Amino acid sequence: MKRALLAAGLLASAAWPAQATGELTCAGEGVSVDLLVGHMDVLSIARAVITIGSENWSTAPDIMPGTQITVGQGFEDDRMLVVDFTDGNVDAVLGKLRVVKAEEGDSQVAGGVFTFKGKGAFVVDCSEIQ
Repeated sequence: MKRALLAAGLLASAAWPAQATGELTCAGEGVSVDLLVGHMDVLSIARAVITIGSENWSTAPDIMPGTQITVGQGFEDDRMLVVDFTDGNVDAVLGKLRVVKAEEGDSQVAGGVFTFKGKGAFVVDCSEIQ
Protein backbone atom coordinates (compact mmCIF):
# COMPACT_ATOMS: atom_id res chain seq x y z
CA MET A 1 0.00 0.00 0.00
CA LYS A 2 2.79 2.41 0.92
CA ARG A 3 4.57 1.71 -2.35
CA ALA A 4 1.35 2.35 -4.28
CA LEU A 5 0.91 5.70 -2.51
CA LEU A 6 4.52 6.63 -3.17
CA ALA A 7 4.22 5.64 -6.85
CA ALA A 8 1.02 7.66 -7.21
CA GLY A 9 2.75 10.65 -5.63
CA LEU A 10 5.69 10.36 -8.01
CA LEU A 11 3.39 10.13 -11.02
CA ALA A 12 1.41 13.14 -9.85
CA SER A 13 4.60 15.12 -9.30
CA ALA A 14 5.50 14.69 -12.96
CA ALA A 15 2.62 17.02 -13.87
CA TRP A 16 3.46 19.74 -11.31
CA PRO A 17 6.14 21.64 -13.26
CA ALA A 18 3.55 22.49 -15.93
CA GLN A 19 1.35 24.29 -13.39
CA ALA A 20 1.72 27.89 -12.26
CA THR A 21 3.47 27.81 -8.91
CA GLY A 22 4.06 30.04 -5.92
CA GLU A 23 5.85 29.89 -2.61
CA LEU A 24 4.33 29.90 0.86
CA THR A 25 6.54 30.29 3.91
CA CYS A 26 5.36 29.68 7.46
CA ALA A 27 7.95 30.90 9.92
CA GLY A 28 8.32 31.26 13.65
CA GLU A 29 11.03 31.35 16.27
CA GLY A 30 13.68 28.88 15.06
CA VAL A 31 11.46 27.21 12.45
CA SER A 32 10.36 27.62 8.85
CA VAL A 33 8.18 25.54 6.56
CA ASP A 34 8.63 26.46 2.90
CA LEU A 35 6.13 25.10 0.40
CA LEU A 36 6.25 25.32 -3.39
CA VAL A 37 2.57 25.05 -4.31
CA GLY A 38 0.65 24.83 -7.55
CA HIS A 39 -2.18 27.30 -8.06
CA MET A 40 -5.00 24.93 -8.84
CA ASP A 41 -8.49 24.15 -7.54
CA VAL A 42 -6.90 21.70 -5.07
CA LEU A 43 -3.77 21.93 -2.95
CA SER A 44 -0.78 20.75 -4.96
CA ILE A 45 2.54 20.75 -3.10
CA ALA A 46 5.46 20.38 -5.47
CA ARG A 47 8.17 20.69 -2.81
CA ALA A 48 8.45 21.19 0.94
CA VAL A 49 11.47 22.19 3.00
CA ILE A 50 11.38 22.29 6.80
CA THR A 51 14.10 24.00 8.83
CA ILE A 52 14.30 23.72 12.61
CA GLY A 53 17.39 25.38 14.03
CA SER A 54 20.27 24.12 11.88
CA GLU A 55 18.48 20.92 10.75
CA ASN A 56 16.73 20.55 7.38
CA TRP A 57 14.16 18.14 5.93
CA SER A 58 13.16 18.16 2.27
CA THR A 59 10.83 16.39 -0.14
CA ALA A 60 13.50 16.89 -2.81
CA PRO A 61 16.93 16.50 -1.15
CA ASP A 62 18.64 16.52 -4.56
CA ILE A 63 17.36 20.10 -5.10
CA MET A 64 17.06 21.41 -1.53
CA PRO A 65 19.39 19.50 0.84
CA GLY A 66 17.93 17.83 3.93
CA THR A 67 16.67 14.57 5.37
CA GLN A 68 14.08 12.99 3.05
CA ILE A 69 10.42 13.63 3.94
CA THR A 70 7.17 13.18 2.02
CA VAL A 71 3.95 15.17 1.97
CA GLY A 72 1.54 12.67 3.48
CA GLN A 73 -1.66 14.61 2.91
CA GLY A 74 -2.85 18.17 2.57
CA PHE A 75 -5.97 20.28 2.31
CA GLU A 76 -6.60 23.96 1.65
CA ASP A 77 -9.65 26.15 1.28
CA ASP A 78 -10.31 29.85 1.83
CA ARG A 79 -10.29 29.40 5.63
CA MET A 80 -7.48 26.93 6.39
CA LEU A 81 -4.42 24.99 5.26
CA VAL A 82 -3.62 21.56 6.73
CA VAL A 83 -0.53 19.53 5.76
CA ASP A 84 1.01 16.38 7.24
CA PHE A 85 4.61 15.38 6.55
CA THR A 86 5.89 11.81 6.82
CA ASP A 87 9.30 10.20 6.81
CA GLY A 88 10.73 9.25 3.42
CA ASN A 89 9.24 5.73 3.63
CA VAL A 90 5.76 7.04 4.53
CA ASP A 91 5.93 5.01 7.75
CA ALA A 92 5.19 7.73 10.31
CA VAL A 93 3.82 11.26 10.47
CA LEU A 94 6.68 13.54 11.54
CA GLY A 95 5.25 17.02 11.11
CA LYS A 96 1.85 18.72 11.11
CA LEU A 97 1.12 22.22 9.81
CA ARG A 98 -2.23 23.77 10.80
CA VAL A 99 -2.98 27.26 9.46
CA VAL A 100 -6.05 29.51 9.76
CA LYS A 101 -6.62 32.27 7.19
CA ALA A 102 -8.59 35.50 7.58
CA GLU A 103 -9.22 38.58 5.52
CA GLU A 104 -10.93 41.91 5.98
CA GLY A 105 -11.06 44.34 3.11
CA ASP A 106 -7.59 44.43 1.56
CA SER A 107 -5.92 42.79 4.60
CA GLN A 108 -5.12 39.10 4.48
CA VAL A 109 -3.36 37.12 7.21
CA ALA A 110 -2.59 33.47 7.87
CA GLY A 111 -1.00 31.80 10.87
CA GLY A 112 -1.10 28.75 13.03
CA VAL A 113 0.97 26.00 14.55
CA PHE A 114 3.58 23.55 13.31
CA THR A 115 4.61 20.45 15.25
CA PHE A 116 7.49 18.11 14.50
CA LYS A 117 8.09 14.79 16.24
CA GLY A 118 10.87 15.08 18.79
CA LYS A 119 11.47 18.78 18.01
CA GLY A 120 8.46 20.56 19.53
CA ALA A 121 5.52 22.78 18.69
CA PHE A 122 5.87 26.22 17.11
CA VAL A 123 3.66 29.22 16.38
CA VAL A 124 4.08 30.22 12.72
CA ASP A 125 3.11 33.23 10.59
CA CYS A 126 2.16 32.24 7.03
CA SER A 127 1.01 35.65 5.73
CA GLU A 128 3.79 36.04 3.15
CA ILE A 129 2.82 34.38 -0.15
CA GLN A 130 5.10 34.85 -3.15
